[in-house]
Amino acid sequence: MKDTVFSSRKLCPDTWLIQGDGCNSYLIVGDKRGVVIDTGFATENIQKYAQSLTDKPVKMAANTHGHFDHTGGNGWFSGAYMSAKALDIAKKPYPSLDASKYPVDYPVTVIGDGDQLELGNRILKVFEIPAHAPSSIAFLDTKEEILFTGDEVDSHAMLVWMQNEPQPSIEQHARNMEKLLTVRDDYKYICAGHEQVMGDAALVEEYLENDKRIMSGIEGEQMVMADDGPEDFVMYQIEYKRMSVYKNTAIGYDVRYILDK
Repeated sequence: MKDTVFSSRKLCPDTWLIQGDGCNSYLIVGDKRGVVIDTGFATENIQKYAQSLTDKPVKMAANTHGHFDHTGGNGWFSGAYMSAKALDIAKKPYPSLDASKYPVDYPVTVIGDGDQLELGNRILKVFEIPAHAPSSIAFLDTKEEILFTGDEVDSHAMLVWMQNEPQPSIEQHARNMEKLLTVRDDYKYICAGHEQVMGDAALVEEYLENDKRIMSGIEGEQMVMADDGPEDFVMYQIEYKRMSVYKNTAIGYDVRYILDK
């Protein structure tokens, strides 16, 4: 397609990274149909772009969580799969965006632990992993051995954005990593929401190690909000916020929410 905000590259058979505005999007295609995991918030029709990459029908989106930088393009699809906790926010544009440019009258199919998206000789298994967002889920593609993790497993895991209290705990994030490690033999790669693309799946183990270090009492560095930070994201009570960098991971967290309350 010419004159488009989107670009793409093929990652492996029938799997594309699509980049536009907001987040990484992924087109996953089976023998019968395709689905786009996370749709960003470009005002251009991402469904039309994704359809140009394959002759299989691409009618549905699937969201790793409900933040609008991952759901803004849903309205160009016939419907979207997402967790129940994403319903409250998935159709609400950020304040800096022009809401009139986003179609949001689309049907939602709620999915959660144990559900599967059947694409035709290719299945995406669903795992609930709430921490960065209460609505977070991961999609496991056992055929190509890829785990699509949204913002829960990426170069940075932010457990502090866009909320005051309560905040997600490090202990909850650790449980999520342990959950993903129960199926560790089924994936080799991480495809995340913003930075990791076909990254090493060892990142999950490293995040669990980082979580455990924090829970043992090793405190990260004081977090500082950059002057040019995203205008829609508010960092509440920054004096309690820390950044723990360990191996290839970085966790932004609140020192008051390390263990479950």
